[in-house]
Amino acid sequence: MMRHHFWVILSLLFWLFNFNSVHAEDQAIQTLALNQVPVSKIQVGEKLKFSIKWLGMEVGTAEVTVTGMENIRGREAYHIAAFARSNSLIDLIYPVRDEHHSYIDKEHLYSLRYEKILREGRYRADEVIEFDQENHKALHYSRKNGTKKQVLLAKKAQDELSSAYWFRLQPLAVDSTVHIPANADEKNWDLTVKILKKEKIKLGKLGNFEAFELEPSARFQGIFIRRGKIRGWISADDKRLPLMMKTKIPVLGTVTVKLVNYEGW
Repeated sequence: MMRHHFWVILSLLFWLFNFNSVHAEDQAIQTLALNQVPVSKIQVGEKLKFSIKWLGMEVGTAEVTVTGMENIRGREAYHIAAFARSNSLIDLIYPVRDEHHSYIDKEHLYSLRYEKILREGRYRADEVIEFDQENHKALHYSRKNGTKKQVLLAKKAQDELSSAYWFRLQPLAVDSTVHIPANADEKNWDLTVKILKKEKIKLGKLGNFEAFELEPSARFQGIFIRRGKIRGWISADDKRLPLMMKTKIPVLGTVTVKLVNYEGW
């Protein structure tokens, strides 16, 4: 349970989307409409740093970096690397050293590969998802225990991390909802994000931003969380920086994630 509690905190880093299950199992996959055109490209060299606070006390930090381009099965892909860690206080009880890697097709902006390596207390995981977008299949593989499972894949599916970058590239409008097809936990999900309004927010030394306020509602286990009312803010400029996320979680209380530094722009 402690592992899930800590990920409730860290999950906010990945833009707090909502997974409403549309998993197909042996049935036909529901194809989700993607008719929006990205407003810019993923910025190679971008580095985002976040502070994670629980009840006003910092409990961890995370960094997400677009490290460069790599070749994945003959396709050019952006490599996104995310690292999260607990601070020294939490380390005494439950040390966390986690990393996530997403490889996003440069042309089509969907996931080609997703990797996660989790070190949370005594828990260990080392998993890979290979996305075969042409044949609509995903191979889930555990490097820890050698298990493999192939599942049907929604059209132009994203992984848990690439979905955030795809979302950042979309033209957003107040009172609209963005749908993202994603694959995680050996299932397909319809990820939805409501755009509530525009407002100005201040982030310490980073200054003032005009931002979109987002309303996700999350039920997914892992990076995404099952319960708790969530609000997220993303800058309304071309950078589309994930600025701040807040949620009030039963028993745990209020968790806030704030952007504290960004590079590459």
